[in-house]
Parts: sequence; structure tokens; C-alpha cells
Amino acid sequence: MDINQIDTRHGTSNSFELSRGNCFPFTGVPFGMNYFAIETHEDNWWFHPEAMHYRGFRLSHQPTMWAGTKGDFCSLRILPFTKNTKGLVVVPYAPQQSDFHPNYLKIKQPNNQLDTTLIPSDYGAILTMDSPQNNKGVMISFPTDGKITKAQGHLIEGYSMQLHVHRTTPLKFYFRIEVSEEITHFSEKDGVYEICFADAKEIELRVGTSFISAEFAKKNLPQTEKSVQLQQVTSLWNEKLAKIKVSDQDKEKVKTFYHNLYRTFLYPQRLYEFDENNQPLHRDAYADEVKPGYLYMNNGFWDTARSVYPLFSLIELDEYEKILAGFLNSYRESGYLPKWLAPEDSGGMPGNYIDAVIADAAVKDIAAELMPEFLNGMLHSANQQEKNRRQGRSYADEYNTYGYVPSDLHESVNHTLDYSYSDYCIAKVAEKLGENETAEIFMTQSTRYQNLFSVEDKFMVAKDRQGQFKENFSPFSWGGDYTEGSAWQSTFAVNHDIAGLIALYGGKAAFEEILVTLANTPPEYTVEGYGHVIHEMAEMEVNGFGQINVGNQPSFHLPYLFHFINKPYFAQPLLKQAINRLFSADFKGYPGDEDNGSMASWYIFNALGFYPFCPGSGEYLIGMPNFDEAIIHLANGNKVKITTTLNYPQQQFIHRITENKADFKTCVIAHDELIKGKDFNFELGMVPNSKCFDETVPASIRKRMVQTTS
Repeated sequence: MDINQIDTRHGTSNSFELSRGNCFPFTGVPFGMNYFAIETHEDNWWFHPEAMHYRGFRLSHQPTMWAGTKGDFCSLRILPFTKNTKGLVVVPYAPQQSDFHPNYLKIKQPNNQLDTTLIPSDYGAILTMDSPQNNKGVMISFPTDGKITKAQGHLIEGYSMQLHVHRTTPLKFYFRIEVSEEITHFSEKDGVYEICFADAKEIELRVGTSFISAEFAKKNLPQTEKSVQLQQVTSLWNEKLAKIKVSDQDKEKVKTFYHNLYRTFLYPQRLYEFDENNQPLHRDAYADEVKPGYLYMNNGFWDTARSVYPLFSLIELDEYEKILAGFLNSYRESGYLPKWLAPEDSGGMPGNYIDAVIADAAVKDIAAELMPEFLNGMLHSANQQEKNRRQGRSYADEYNTYGYVPSDLHESVNHTLDYSYSDYCIAKVAEKLGENETAEIFMTQSTRYQNLFSVEDKFMVAKDRQGQFKENFSPFSWGGDYTEGSAWQSTFAVNHDIAGLIALYGGKAAFEEILVTLANTPPEYTVEGYGHVIHEMAEMEVNGFGQINVGNQPSFHLPYLFHFINKPYFAQPLLKQAINRLFSADFKGYPGDEDNGSMASWYIFNALGFYPFCPGSGEYLIGMPNFDEAIIHLANGNKVKITTTLNYPQQQFIHRITENKADFKTCVIAHDELIKGKDFNFELGMVPNSKCFDETVPASIRKRMVQTTS
């Protein structure tokens, strides 16, 4: 699919109460430092696809609506006008006649007879105003805090400041705008700058930006003609979309796939620039100094570790290795491996899911030279609690003292389970580096999740510091001890040791019983932990997949639990229904928040027919393919081809899989095998085939780990 067929308004029809993606309609280059959209509202949800007015083109660095009104750090708003709308800060536009694409953005203002086109560049954009009317100009204002320092001749200069700071020194974002026509008027009122230009049918504004200096903003101005610039950014995007080719008789499915593929290449965003020798450098946000090397921002590992980076390990290695180097610079400069970069580490969400990113890269031999220092960072986060409990493991001391996080601490169950998984990830990296003693210690610690399993309740339940389970337990109670869910969604978050979890339940028969109950229990909830209905609750209810809340990251792996009782056919209709009922290419395209590419990548994997159940294991589980044919162009030059026969809505089960015409009987495939290149054919059927797979389970949990905890 060509990038011009992608509508960036995908997943943008949202509200505080219900998410259908919570996406922004971003135009820019892949992994760009800046993104551009139009602003229709003045709140966190500053774009809605059905609005008929807009407040300007917004240069944005906002990773999510939930970052708050100050979350779009260092932003800028440019509103073009002619005489009909001069002086207004909100003007009508025609959304049906406008173009919203990743490679360019074109806004029609019929009353002004004004067409404005924005073409992004690596560090700026070319903005063209085209109208037969005279008296054209722009209103420039700042969603955060900023100032224009110069506006005369053909030049506009200024800066925008970071407001919400997790350190001491806010970032300063410099911008330079060179205008094709002379500035004839400049005024300011209440923080809104009005700038008028000499008459011309077409006026071109070239925007350059920098987090380093005004000189770098000048250096970063786009240098090519706008037609050439459009051709270059179009080519960049088409190269990304070409990494996976899917075809199907249902064209809407194909359209949905490529809209998701576009979103996987937005985050994390680059926070580095290039010097005169084309070497990367960035501003250290902690020391407020310019330093060499890569740096990235706008990434929540609690979301992205589950799906984004495993996808990059297959199709996006060049950028992935730079990203890892950037994360290492974040560790060097902040003292802890990051948890939620926006742009520095905000410390959001429980656990340390960057450990999963590192472990997944390590076992796949990606950026191997970085792993010794990464292991040091992982160990530091595990053992040295930061005084403000924001960076690293917020409750490292308590976890290491009790073997779990006590119930008087926020979201204690999820912190415990996530730390246990991180212990597994540390063990995997240590093992890769030959640090066998460290590997053994942390592999043993990775079973600490067992300390919170209540044999009586059959769920993970919070414990106090005296080792007593919480009274009046309810598996439907959201929040408090759990993160964005209840015990139903959280109990099974031990991806690294499902064999151990099965043993806690008393065997496969009992585990099957709880999984069937998980899927078939209505999507009920109570609100004690939050005191009100949060959007994830509403989405679980609306989506209607029982207690498997497909619209949120903690449930991403839940359908695959059936693989561990040798009944993957239980998961196949569930996955097919989720993919085709809950995802689309329209304005309400998702079953919940599409956080930094995480849900888009979840869709990509599951639509192809396999999934990285446990990042760090180096394995994928076979799911349910959704396309007549898919060809994955791997980063190493090899190809994986997946064809599906009898691919109709009523065929909800896999009858047989062949690889190069030979039976493929396992429900798992190793990364090392997959990247050699494969040719799979899936034959679908209307009833389950219990003989399709043998009883092989993933090697990462084939042998139950140590039962005792430390």
C-alpha cells in the first residue's frame, strides 16, 4: 500500500471516557523528532476528526493524551489566515476536502480560498500557503510556553519551553522560520503573535528546529525544493510499508494492516541531531550539556516492550540498534535505566519493562557490544532504590526484603509480578554474557511472584508486611493493588514461568478451568481502587471479550495461555474475532489506547499469525493468520512467507500447517529459526483439530523453574 492511502486520522475519535486508539493524526518522517497535526481543541484531546474548525498547525512532541496539558513539551502552533479570518484564533476548515497523510498534510479553508500544505523534513517542515486573496499571514502561539524573539525581513525566530520537568533544567526548543515574502506587520497580544506578509499568491515558510541551539535550528532548515522534499519523505514511508506485504480478498483488512504498520514507525522519537561532520549529538537533559551520541524520547516501556521491539528485531534492525544506544545514554545521564521517556524519564507505570527490551535484544544477538553496560544498569535498578521512588524499581528495598511488594504500597501486585519478570530478564542477559552466578541468583528470584498466589482464592492477592493476604478479596476489584485492571487481568502476568503458574493451580486441568472461566466470565468490574470508572473498564465492557481485556496491554498475552495446556485451538477463534472485530482503519480503529505503537504492533503480529509471548525468550507462539498471503522482508535480507487457504470468516481454526510442504507440528518457533527465512502454509478449518500440533511447549518454560523463593 502506498503511504498516500494512509489516513492519519485513524484511531483519533476519542474522549476521556472511552478510547478508540487515543491517537494523534501525525505527519512527519519515521521516528521523527517533530510531528505535525492540526489542533481542533484546547485540551489533552486537542484533535477530533469531526471538528469543523481548527486552531492551527501544531508542531508536537506529545506521546499520549495522558501526559496532560503540559505533556506536549516544547510545542508550537501556526495558524494561516487571509483577510477573512485575520485576528481570529479559531477558523473553519473543510475536513472532507483536506488531506491527512504521514508524508504531507493539506488543509482547505474554503471561506479564505486558502490551501495550506505542510511537508515534513527531518528537523522541520515546508509550509506553503496558496490563495488568490491578499493580506495573508500567520498567527503563532504556544500550547506550552514560548516566545518569538525576532520577526523582520524574511525571518521569524523564537523558542518554546518545556513546562513539566522531572529534573531541574527545562529543555529549550529553538525554531527558525524563513519566509519567501517580506514581513509587513508584527504584533503580539496575550501570547498570540500576528505576522503579515507582502502580497503573493503563494507564500512559503521553511521551518527548522533544534533542542541544541538557534544555530542548529538554522542548520536544520529543509534545503530542497518542496516537490523534492515530498518525494523524499514519501520514499521513506513507502520503504517502511514495504517491509511487510499482505494481500487478501478483503481489502478492508489490508487497509487496516497498513494503517497499523504506519503507527509502528512513529515511536520512539529521535532526540538527537547531527553536527557538521554528520555525527549524532544531543542535549543531556540532566546536565544541560550537549554530548555526542544518540538519544530517543516518548516511549513507555510498560507498553512497548511487549510488542514493538520484538517487531523491530525482525524488520527494523538499523534503527533498533541506534535506539538501544540511545537508551544506554539515558542510563548514563540519569543514573537509571528509563521507564517512561517523555522526554526524560518520568518514572511512569510499574516494573522495569526496559529489562525485557534488553533481554530480547540480548538473546537475539542485537547490539551485543552494549550488553555488559546494560546488565550493570539492570542490576543497579534492581538493587539501588532511588530516593524519590521514581526511577528504577520504585519498591526495590521492600521487594528484596519481603520477596514481594507489600500491600501498603501502590499497585503492589503488579510491581511484584513485573519485578519477577525483570529478574528473569536479568538472568537471561547474565547468562548470555557468561555471568552464571548472577544468572542463577536472578532466575531463582524470578519465582518470587509465587509469594502472592493465594491457594484459597486462586489469584494473585496482595500481602501485608506480616505476610497476611488481604481480606475481602474480590477478583473484580480494579486498581489499588493492581494496574489498570483487576486480579483477572493481572494474575497471569508471569510470561516467563507459565509452567510454574500451572503448578500453583495444581496442574493443566485446573489451569484450563481457570482460563475458560477467564474467557467466559462477563466483563464485570468494581471501582474500589480508583473510586470511579476509568476508560479501560469501559473499553473492556464495550469490547465484550469476557475478562480478557484485549484493549489494554496486560491482556496482550492472555489468549496464548491455552498453548501451555496443549490446546492452542482454544485461542484461534478468540484471536480471529479480536483482530477482525476490534480493529479497523477508521477513526475508531482500536479497542483501547494505541500506546507508542504497542497495540499496532500487537495487531501486526497477530494478523501475521505468530506472537512474542515472552520477550527475552527468543521465541514466538503460533497464533492465527489473517491474510491470504503475507511476506515479511526481514532485516537480514531473508523472507518469511505465510499463505493461508480457506481463509474465510467461518474457518476459525487451524487444520494443518506445512513448512516447505512438510508438516509443521509445534506451536512455537525460535527467532533464530524464523530469521533464516520460512515458507509456511496454513490450512484453516471450521472445527478444531486437536492433532494439528504436538505437545511441544516453549523452551523458555519447558522445565519448571525453581519452586522455592528467596
